[in-house]
Amino acid sequence: MNTSAVKISLLSLLLLTVALVGCRKDDDTENEIITTVVVQLKATDGSFERSFTWNDPDGDGGLPPTVEDIALPANKEFDAQVFFYDRSKSPEVDITEEIEAESNTHLLVYSINGPLNLTIVPTDTDTEGRPFRLKTRWTTGNPSTGSVLITLRHNPNKRLPNLDSTGSVDAEVEFPVRVQ
Repeated sequence: MNTSAVKISLLSLLLLTVALVGCRKDDDTENEIITTVVVQLKATDGSFERSFTWNDPDGDGGLPPTVEDIALPANKEFDAQVFFYDRSKSPEVDITEEIEAESNTHLLVYSINGPLNLTIVPTDTDTEGRPFRLKTRWTTGNPSTGSVLITLRHNPNKRLPNLDSTGSVDAEVEFPVRVQ
């Protein structure tokens, strides 16, 4: 075999190796499978405690999700936490702890829609002191209706001023909300 053929063979082998390694899936950046989202709300004065569920056991497509309306008393403060589950497996998998452990690569975004008298402020941060928002404080005003869209973002760029639209979407759910 001549020297040129050996060089071409080695170069081909090197390129093939780089291509195979470059295409390997990185499990740390994989989006989670989320079929169920639970919002737990507890009034800071102890007068109210309830969980509300969004459930889509067959995932995107198929049947529409079932969603509980969130009904809250007017003019109160609530400590809120969101929980995430994969109920496509048996037994179901609570992936909230994994999301918390990977808080630097996750971000929850809340969008209040309609004339809803509700404010949502974060009460937690990731391990670097940047926004995470798994735990929040909800404050209701006078009676009103609307909805809250909750988006779990994966690998957001938390260094950007408009971080809420960065990264991919792990889950996006909308709860109808009534303040009464």
